[in-house]
Amino acid sequence: MTTKPFDWYDGALLETPGPGRVLLTSRRYPVFYLQILKCGCTFMRNLIWYLDHDALHPAGNRIHAHDDEFLKAALIPAPMLQRPPGLFSIVRDPLDRFLSLYWDKLANPDNDRDAGMRARVTSASGMVQAEDIAGHRANCLKALDWIGRNLDTKSEGKPNPHWQRQSVRLKQVQALAPKLLTLDGLSWQLPAHLAPVIPDIADKMAAVRVRNRSVRPFTRDQIVTPAIEAAAERVYALDYATYRQARDDWGPGPTKTPQQG
Repeated sequence: MTTKPFDWYDGALLETPGPGRVLLTSRRYPVFYLQILKCGCTFMRNLIWYLDHDALHPAGNRIHAHDDEFLKAALIPAPMLQRPPGLFSIVRDPLDRFLSLYWDKLANPDNDRDAGMRARVTSASGMVQAEDIAGHRANCLKALDWIGRNLDTKSEGKPNPHWQRQSVRLKQVQALAPKLLTLDGLSWQLPAHLAPVIPDIADKMAAVRVRNRSVRPFTRDQIVTPAIEAAAERVYALDYATYRQARDDWGPGPTKTPQQG
């Protein structure tokens, strides 16, 4: 007897991978999630695990190293992916996303897992070890300038998904018209989106406490200058437009919650 891969689907599966091959899904629920790095994906992976196991992942902070434990919607027909509530992704303010990358991976010498990435960007951009806020501001500008060249010219090696534009990832499922949630509104937008198929989704979200939060010696308001804002706008112009449209589509939420990264 063959075990069904999904509790919620009895229809025919595709013979070869379709557009759902890039979507994470759940065994118990018709949830289809397009992951974008540095946009709440650590939390979302832990949540999807919790949905299927009623328990926290034993390595929640390192959950990205366990990709083989997650289901993809590769063989699910496109019409099923588009049924309400449909597939979704989470977008983030591009400058917040860059700062998460900077503090977590580029300016964090204690992060041994990303030492190779840090060395690559440091060498290519001319970043130096920062001793004060002025040094970090200079490094942000150098990193953004190099990331822009890396993304636009392809002469600086292959772009890393951590700084690749969100719009590039979203283009993979553009034809399926994914619903876009914002990271800063996730605490209320995700329950609103998934309640039709998971009525107690808010309770399940509350049970998952794992977040990828980096140590930040300076807040966004402290470190960001007009020059840094302008540089981020140049590199991530389409991402800004996408994020702002998603934010406006949702409208104001009940409360503003801390970032989840």
